[in-house]
Parts: sequence; C-alpha cells; structure tokens
Amino acid sequence: MARKNKLREVERSVLSKLEADSRQPLSRIGKGIRRSQQQVSYTVNSLIEKGVIQNFDTLIDYSKLDIINFRVFFKISYSSQEKFDELIRHIDSDPHISHLVTCGGRYDLICTFFALNPSQFNKTLKDILSKFPKQIQDYDVLTTIVVRWFSRKYICRDLPKEIILGGDRMPEIIDEIDMKILNELSKDGRTCSVKIAELISVTPKTVMQRIKKLRSREVILGFKPLLNPRKMGYVSNLLLIKYHNITPEMEKEMINYLKIHLNVVGAVKTLGEWDLEIRIETQGTMEFRKVEMEIRQKFTLLIQQIEGIPLYRIYKNNYFPKFLIKG
Repeated sequence: MARKNKLREVERSVLSKLEADSRQPLSRIGKGIRRSQQQVSYTVNSLIEKGVIQNFDTLIDYSKLDIINFRVFFKISYSSQEKFDELIRHIDSDPHISHLVTCGGRYDLICTFFALNPSQFNKTLKDILSKFPKQIQDYDVLTTIVVRWFSRKYICRDLPKEIILGGDRMPEIIDEIDMKILNELSKDGRTCSVKIAELISVTPKTVMQRIKKLRSREVILGFKPLLNPRKMGYVSNLLLIKYHNITPEMEKEMINYLKIHLNVVGAVKTLGEWDLEIRIETQGTMEFRKVEMEIRQKFTLLIQQIEGIPLYRIYKNNYFPKFLIKG
C-alpha cells in the first residue's frame, strides 16, 4: 500500500515535541525546533484541522486512584447504522468507559471500563447488555494488569521510551480539587491553568501548583497527543497474544524488544483469553504482516496463539474515571 498524507518536516518536528510533552508551551516547542511560535501555532492548528491530532490526552495512572481496569471485546450484530450509532452514543456517554474504538476481525468494538471493584464493573457491563440485547452477540472480558505506552519512534527516535500505567501501585489520597483538575485535564491536556481555575473556582496559582504535585506524585504520568494514524498514512492494528510456557525472563525479553521496535506504540498486559495486546502502527497491511511475522519468529517458544485486529475509529479516549466526580 502506498503511503498517503506524508508528514511535512515541520509537522514531524512539532509532533515529536508534542509526543514528548503536549502540555509544554508552543514557545518552548518553537525554540526546540528553531521555528517561531507563530509557525508552531499554525502547524498545530493545521494538524487539528486535518484530523491528525484528535485531542491532547493526559495520562493519568488509574491505579493511583484505587481504580481497576477491564477490557471488553464486543461482537456486534449489525442491523442498521442508526442502531449502531445508538449503541455507540450510549457507551460513549457512560462515565465508567474510558476508551471506545471500532475494529475488525472477530470483534467489532473494544471498550475499556474503569471500576472501583469487579461488582461495579459487572453492573456497568450488564446495564449495556440489557439495553442492547439484540445488537451485542458476544463478548470477551480481560482484566488489565499493566498498560505500557511507547513513543511513536517512527516520528522521532529520540523520544522517551516508556510510560507505565497500572500495576502494583499504592493509591494516593486525592482531594476534591485535585479530582476536578484531573477531570478538566482529561478532556484536553493543553487546557490552560487560568481556564481550569475559572471552571473549578480556584486561583490559577493553585491549579499550577497542584498539577506540579500531581506529576511529582506520578498521578499524572505525561501529556500526549491523541493522533489518527490514518491521517498520517499509517494503519493501526492490535496483535493479541496468548502465551505458552511463559517465564518472567522471556516476557521481559519480549517487552524490551517491543519497547524499541519502530512500529510498536504500546502494549497492554491482560488476564483472560489473551495475555498481551500489542499496538502497532505501520504504513500498510503488508508492513504490519511483516512486523507480526518478526514477532512470531523471534518469540516462537513464548507464543501459543496470535491474532491481528485492525483498529478503525476512536470514539473515546480518556484516562480519568469520571464517575469519581460527585454531582
């Protein structure tokens, strides 16, 4: 497949800085790439208009909020676009849902659920199933253990290598003001402190100080742009892997390999039918197939089963459990 929508040099430079920290001032980005602030601002707005940048995400470690994370893969019975849109709107509006994307292969939708406990997750899932019994054919549930985000090395090789969410972390005590700040930042990671202060009725200085503390406490792990790979000439796929004869050493070797791979942008360790999800962005299906074969050949003793899932449209991507906000 021929590559379309190739990024211009200035666009690639700006995106590399946003990948490193999308909350940093445009003036700092300009200084780092030797461009004017006005040119950086124009480039960012242009990337948004073209749909390359969909939003600016705040990477919030859900485990620090004493939250657990579930992944649900839905198989949908498609009757009409109207019914499908109704299902999407309902799931999108649920405050327990943090991620919603359409996909291909054996599944049609992938959703990430936040919950305080398994019982709360079960109630949220059963509510969706009861409202759309004819549209949801089947589903698989995975418990998320660790989420690893790797930088888009195909944009810039010199970016930070890894951000880890979840795992065995001690929860932090988060007060109401911090919760409100996290909620506003989760909508748009570039929202200025002045605007957040107005929305939650505190001073801008309070917002800036609290964001700094939330970062030092590793509640906030970073700020990244939510990109649409297709608008950059790339396709996005998940590679689902079931382990065989797993050892900690073999798993560590695989993670280290994925961390430095040019086309791997993330990996999620799960418990359930699948043990690992690998997020891969390539210039076409043939290149994805090549990456898949590389992984299969290198870790043939580790992999029992493997399946590719093409990803299509992201409807929702938010790292804050909105149901924690009172009222």
